Amino acid sequence: MLETQKRRLRRLLEHVLSHSTFYRTYYRTHGITADKLDGLELRHLPPIDKQVVMEHFDALVCDPAITRAGIERFLRNCDNPGVRYKGTYRVMHTSGSTGQPGLFVYSAADWRIAQALVGTRVLRYRPTLGRIRYAFLVKSSGHYAGVQLAQSASRLGFKKLLLSIDDPIDRTLERLQRFQPHLLGGYPSGLAMLAEQQLQGNLHIQPRKIIGSGEHLDSGARALIETAFATRPVNLYAASESLALGASCPHHKGIHLFDDWHCFEIGDAWAGDSTSSKQGHLTLTNLYNYTQPLIRYEMTDEIELDDRPCPCGWPFLLAKDITGRAEEKLWFEKADGTRDCIHPLVIAALYTPGLEKFQAVQTGPCELLLRLKTAGNSKEIALQIKMELATALRQKHLDRDISIRTEIVDEIPNDPVTGKYRLVVPHRPAKLPSASMP
Repeated sequence: MLETQKRRLRRLLEHVLSHSTFYRTYYRTHGITADKLDGLELRHLPPIDKQVVMEHFDALVCDPAITRAGIERFLRNCDNPGVRYKGTYRVMHTSGSTGQPGLFVYSAADWRIAQALVGTRVLRYRPTLGRIRYAFLVKSSGHYAGVQLAQSASRLGFKKLLLSIDDPIDRTLERLQRFQPHLLGGYPSGLAMLAEQQLQGNLHIQPRKIIGSGEHLDSGARALIETAFATRPVNLYAASESLALGASCPHHKGIHLFDDWHCFEIGDAWAGDSTSSKQGHLTLTNLYNYTQPLIRYEMTDEIELDDRPCPCGWPFLLAKDITGRAEEKLWFEKADGTRDCIHPLVIAALYTPGLEKFQAVQTGPCELLLRLKTAGNSKEIALQIKMELATALRQKHLDRDISIRTEIVDEIPNDPVTGKYRLVVPHRPAKLPSASMP
């Protein structure tokens, strides 16, 4: 495994030194050139993060035809995830849990490897005489990782049903009930919501396999899904930075990290101690994306590795858990007395050029404040973001019930209690003081 990893890393480094102006310049300042790769170890390379990637986007990508401005125009004019940038590249944007937007690009060759990893190691797909009915509950409009990966499943092997987290729950249940999927996929919080509906008798389906991705699958959601559907959900560890980082093991509580196509370092990469840690933040190297190479890319995910061998026999690294990716849903009261929610990934999907960072704060049962840090025309950026969110609310039939305000800020600090950044801040009604006993 390590030899395979080293060989693929060497090939990637040779590629970026030939095709990426950013890496060639960045590495040269650290004494790293194409003739000095022999004996070079991963820890010798300087790390990067999302801010570096976005600031040096045009110089970092390995095709000069790809530009940040071009992608931003493409995203502004087309929200169909089936359409590719320049007819070739798959593009996705997300703020993740950081509130800082990022753009990620894959060529057809890069994408095929990601597809193969998901198909063989997660779906474990085998050709059958009939097509597998595959339903997935995701953010359906726009260029996001989940919907593009699900839509790219073979039409020969799968009959697909796309369900949107922006739709009212009644419509989702009706379509799912009629479809009766063999395979059910989506965000864990959405799958947990479907599990609740199944247990309440509002849904009657019997999927053979359930796959959650895009969020942290916690023990509560896992137990709820397993109880409702009598099958243990598979946790696909995926992100826009790589669509197939790993998957949960059917024989173990942990997650196998696919370290034949990635390098995983745990700890503080900037301090140079990531190779010796077993718990801490993840620094990722994607070994299959030759279009937008991410080498020693610092993520916010926190991982704890497990030293014990896994009973399943897979040779991959085993992680006990992955945290730092969960956000709460925002529940709002409607005029008819019912309640509905906005999924946090709807917030994470907000994007317009010039938006540097943002946060959604629920200031009341029917009020939402968008705090925006911008670079450029603040009024125009605020208007675009407000319109984008209003579109999502309209699809959810919440547009008449929720008022949206925007606020331009210089900085968005981390939560003073946890010390972590919060993308969404739900409304917490003040507790009434308890009456004192006479």
